[in-house]
Amino acid sequence: MRDMQAVCWIASAAANGTRPSPLCIVPNPPLLRLALGARNRLAEEAARLNQINVYPVADGDTGSNMLQTVEAVVAALRLDPVDPAQAVGEAALLGARGNSGTILAALIQTAATQLGGGSATGAAVAAALRAGAEATYRAVPEPVEGTMLTVARALAAASSGDDPRAAIDSALAGARVALASTPQQLERLRAAGVVDAGGAGLVAILEGLADVLAGGSVVAAAGVVAPLQPHAADPTSRYRYCVGFVVRGTDLGGLRVAAQAWGDSVVVVGDDRLSRVHVHADDPDAVMAAAARLGTVSEPAVSELRGEVPLAAGGRAVVAGTAIVYDSTADLPVAERDSWRMVPLTLRFGDEELRDYVDLSVEAFYQRLASSPHHPRTSQPSPGAFAAVYRELLETYEHVVSIHLSSKLSGTWASATAAAAGFDGRVRVVDSGGVSMPLALAIVRAQAALDAGVPVEDLPAVIDAVRCSSGCLFSVPTLEYLQRGGRIGRAQALVGTLLGVRPILAIEDGEVVPAAKVRGAERVLAGLVEEFVRRSAPHPTIDVAIAHAADPAAAAELAALVRASRDGIASLRTLTLGAVVGAHAGPGALGVAYVASSA
Repeated sequence: MRDMQAVCWIASAAANGTRPSPLCIVPNPPLLRLALGARNRLAEEAARLNQINVYPVADGDTGSNMLQTVEAVVAALRLDPVDPAQAVGEAALLGARGNSGTILAALIQTAATQLGGGSATGAAVAAALRAGAEATYRAVPEPVEGTMLTVARALAAASSGDDPRAAIDSALAGARVALASTPQQLERLRAAGVVDAGGAGLVAILEGLADVLAGGSVVAAAGVVAPLQPHAADPTSRYRYCVGFVVRGTDLGGLRVAAQAWGDSVVVVGDDRLSRVHVHADDPDAVMAAAARLGTVSEPAVSELRGEVPLAAGGRAVVAGTAIVYDSTADLPVAERDSWRMVPLTLRFGDEELRDYVDLSVEAFYQRLASSPHHPRTSQPSPGAFAAVYRELLETYEHVVSIHLSSKLSGTWASATAAAAGFDGRVRVVDSGGVSMPLALAIVRAQAALDAGVPVEDLPAVIDAVRCSSGCLFSVPTLEYLQRGGRIGRAQALVGTLLGVRPILAIEDGEVVPAAKVRGAERVLAGLVEEFVRRSAPHPTIDVAIAHAADPAAAAELAALVRASRDGIASLRTLTLGAVVGAHAGPGALGVAYVASSA
């Protein structure tokens, strides 16, 4: 973020041919001077950032990765490029490493482009910071609050003033406040007693910029960045490798969609001409081969995530504690913890049986739904499928908690319960009472409770509390799919009576029920938000999830409206409805769910 600011400043000044003026209240320093100030301050903090790095995985490299990204910018500016804005953006993308470094590159490139041809007024800097912050959210498929994304957006929102110095000083003040709040937004940070490392890196960069703008001295030393350190072993990482590379000549939107299937911790930044990908995966060669089908791949960087994890006999990592099993209707195809396992429901098109998210991708499903003469039928996993997963996990973990969609909507809970009977009380099966968004929120809340030391026997009560302090609203263009799948519940009363009116539906007590009606498709988003605000009003702080049936643009619009609709939204994640849920909701489905943070 700091880099981005530095980039913005210099790109603007250089593009206009300006130099420091004694008439300015604050001198407008050359871009290299600003970049050096940001780099030097970040270098002072890099080791500490590595130490407090616990999210998304505790791999101890956030400070090193952010510093590598900034150093690439410094190196590019030392060459006195003809187009500083373009040079800075490209350098950030090419030099970025890791999750945090790649997100930082999104900030730098976007802010540099924004300021490249304009004047470095305070308003221009603030606008560039806002553009950069929004770019960081676009770069991450499922943004999580309490991270450097939150700090980026907060500093951009706080930035104001007539000149660059005022804009940076106010941004720094906003960043510090947001950083201090990150442990309250992200349980992993609170449990570790730290702030977000990436957000702290942004604060350090801003501090360096502010010092230069205030007239501080700058040391132009070379060689500040040490060789990249190997990842610290992190047993919470689901995947083995951290993979990064550059893609040239691609469709950025298509690349972002494809990357979501390659692993987790996905970040994709840049544009169609030049983009950088970061992902955690088990097969780097397969990932880069898939990317090569979309563009020209270069600058690969692969590092081990789990090389030092202690192994028991047979090569299995020994981890005391509790694992979580969930089914594919949570629409969390990539598990967020190594201790999580997804068991897929199945889908039938005619005589062909496919496993949700395993044999059938989301994109392929919606294409097939539109063209197949067969309406898909869905089925719960067998008890044997659950038993196999439980058996594997119990070789490593002491207990398993199995959390599933409402028993009123599926026989999945019954299958899991039958399987659990064979494991001497080491498996607890919980009916979440929801599906998709509410189920995902319940799983996340269950993990937070485990991280906080809640005994495994108390987790059913935790999920019950979530169910009692949550809500789920959604809208569908037609009730046809809910009818076909037999999941329409009390909303059956609406069939044949809508006549141009779009229903707002809710999931209550595990069933689909009418919640409101709006006239015309153009009122759906407003109707969802109005009902969301009304129902969530009793809860000062909430976690939110948005879900969509292969319509990311509508989901992004709904997410923006939801964020602006009320205070107290601690986190917001966006899910794509998978094949099983999508078969019942149908194309065009859109929804929002929430759970009280105190649940």
